[in-house]
Amino acid sequence: MYRLPPIPPAALRKLAMAIALALPAIRPLPVYAAETGQTDTPGATRTFNIPAQALTDALNAFIAASDWQVGFPAEIAQNARSSAVNGHFSPQQALDKLLQGTGIGYRLTGPGNVMLEKKAITEPQTATTLPPVTVAGKAGYADDDPQNPFYNRTIASSATKTDTPIMDTPLSIQVIPKAVLDDQQAIRVGDALRNVSGYFDSRGEEYVYDTAYLRGFATDSRQYIDGLRDLAQSHSLAMIDRVEVLKGPAGALYGRIEPGGLINYVSKRPLDKPYYSLQQQFGSFDLYRTLADATGRITKDGSLLYRVNMEYLSSNSYIDVVNKERGFIAPSLTWKISPRTQLDLDFRYHDVNGPTTFGVPAVGNRPANLPISRFIGERATDDGDSSLLYGGLSLSHAFSDKWKLNAKVGYNYEHQFSAGTFINTLDEATGDASLFYSDYDYNEDSIQGIVNLTGNFKTFGLEHTLTVGGDLYKTDGRTNSSYFLCDTCGTSFPSPINIFQPITYDRPGINLAAEASSPVSTSRTSWWGLYIQDQVTIAEDWHLLFGTRYDQAHSSSDGADVTDDGEFSPRVGLLYRPLNWLSLYTNYVKAMNAANTSRLVPGSQRRPEMSEGWEAGVKGEWWDGKLNAGLTYYELTKKNISHSAADAALAAQGFNVLVGEGRSQGIELDVSGRITEFWSLIASYSFTRTMFTKDVTDIQGKQFANVPEQAASLWSKYDFAGLGWQGLWTGAGVYLAGERQGDCANSFQLPGYARVDAALGYAFNAGPSKISLQFNVDNLLDKRYYSASIWETRSFGSQPGMPRTFLGSVKVEF
Repeated sequence: MYRLPPIPPAALRKLAMAIALALPAIRPLPVYAAETGQTDTPGATRTFNIPAQALTDALNAFIAASDWQVGFPAEIAQNARSSAVNGHFSPQQALDKLLQGTGIGYRLTGPGNVMLEKKAITEPQTATTLPPVTVAGKAGYADDDPQNPFYNRTIASSATKTDTPIMDTPLSIQVIPKAVLDDQQAIRVGDALRNVSGYFDSRGEEYVYDTAYLRGFATDSRQYIDGLRDLAQSHSLAMIDRVEVLKGPAGALYGRIEPGGLINYVSKRPLDKPYYSLQQQFGSFDLYRTLADATGRITKDGSLLYRVNMEYLSSNSYIDVVNKERGFIAPSLTWKISPRTQLDLDFRYHDVNGPTTFGVPAVGNRPANLPISRFIGERATDDGDSSLLYGGLSLSHAFSDKWKLNAKVGYNYEHQFSAGTFINTLDEATGDASLFYSDYDYNEDSIQGIVNLTGNFKTFGLEHTLTVGGDLYKTDGRTNSSYFLCDTCGTSFPSPINIFQPITYDRPGINLAAEASSPVSTSRTSWWGLYIQDQVTIAEDWHLLFGTRYDQAHSSSDGADVTDDGEFSPRVGLLYRPLNWLSLYTNYVKAMNAANTSRLVPGSQRRPEMSEGWEAGVKGEWWDGKLNAGLTYYELTKKNISHSAADAALAAQGFNVLVGEGRSQGIELDVSGRITEFWSLIASYSFTRTMFTKDVTDIQGKQFANVPEQAASLWSKYDFAGLGWQGLWTGAGVYLAGERQGDCANSFQLPGYARVDAALGYAFNAGPSKISLQFNVDNLLDKRYYSASIWETRSFGSQPGMPRTFLGSVKVEF
């Protein structure tokens, strides 16, 4: 068994202090400059984060970021509005993007000096009509460029609902860009999130729906796409440009959400520049995955843009009987109604087929020592089908250069069918097991809307970014049919097995024609919230964030009590940036979480789950934004957790009490970006100490399930272009997790493990096309490990991780 050494409690804060003191020593060193051959030359790339705004203000921001001098007559910029510039560019490339669509050009008057002038040809312009400008240095990349190779981003929107530099945000947020997903050949959401500190797997190799653990707490299956709450599903990464993870309670802007954090998938948007790609992946266990991406202009002037992403996946599994099939398509349209107004239309259809895997049971204090290929189910009856349809509209309008309105509305419809067989009771000594069969047909739809107003203004020398808004969220769910069959709960039931003997499938047992379905049941949720937030810049170096949100949430379902909860969720944070590359911050948050719909002991007051927490951290950014890091210490508590009543008679009647409380505290470290021009990495480390601090059952003082005290990840890529081998690169990674509890009673443990991955790639140009060949090996050393205890129970759910797996890819871009 591989186990990371534990850290004594007294060492927790000392470790945080030691790393914090070490970070300032990592300064902008001459190594990077020496390798690139230039530092402040006109061709050197820099990080630009300039929003679309009045051209005069944008030029001032450009001058501050580039150290260039820009001359222009005052009347040339009057009433002109710039384009946004976000990404890594040379100053010349950034200025080109800034002036795009303004009808203004420039001429070089000396090194780092330009003069603006009106173009002879008015917009719209094409690449052939732009003034010739020689660009030195390496190519620049916008953040949304499909071929952007950078492993980090310097701005994120999920934390504040504004495009705020991460170095100026007093919150912990990590971004996993598309380049990381591509180099690791990520297929599941878990493949992307494993690069984030404090993330722990909860679904293993499942395709049914995605959940996760963040900072020790389960996130539930309701995650976010482009800031909108999603229904439970297994997300396709085909349309994802990046994944943003906000740590800690996010209720101040998003309302009811679990306290560990928020996962927001940012989709690929239609681009003005044409781009097309086709990729074919093929790998172990008959995996075949086809991806397509197309974007560009529909109209000649670029006022109407489109994008279509598609995926088809078919695969068997290292687990007997199991196979998966996934289809996905996501067309999008962008209509630039005017320079200040834009309308976006999005559609998604997603379908996943295949049986659910229920893992293996625990025997003693470990998962049962069974072949990882063992499928403890029934081939004839186990199956699954999940489909989801989404349609949405998004409108943005800039009233002026300082005030902007965003409005979104989205509709989801989901249908799920699932039939599965798993262990009901187990004699651990003999291996004899009775089985339980579950079968349900369920559909749910949701509608939601968001209105968000953002304004920039000054008062008494303070710069404000004010955000006010509100949202509405409604769901209706219906269980059309359901069967729950076992040797004590049905006239037919699965045949018993012995887990230590080879399983014979197609055994007699289930006869649904002789069974009666449970009654149709329904559930409804209605939820609205209003929020306000102010980001204040004080004397340039200090950044204060404060705000609150009020939520009113109503829920009802057959067989459960009605809830009607109203709570405030405040948040305040302060950041000090004494140096351009160093930020120190702290924050405090309090938020409403899930509703308590369980049946309460008579006389109890019903309250929703609540959480509060604080954190303090340090952030660093080096080499003009090419490398960044963050170190955080946090404490987080969740209250009003529902548990069965202590009185056995009341518990037998289904009564609960709200006395549970859980606490998580720890250290998280994330590093991502480029160490040199040719060496990229993304790495994380987390120390997470969890405990149930209050409970009427025997779990008080126990650890949370599925959360190791220590975990770490490192993925590193080297591009051999620096040695003259253009297009050739190699990558390697290691993912470590310490021992984890398999259930809340801590009755068994999942062993710690270290998994090693590797990759090799080669890209070359063939005419106008770029062709990329890639080969990845996951679990190179074929380590046996368990990815998660999916249902946190002894009887079933300990999910074996994938064995050594090969994955090849051919990709054509043009």
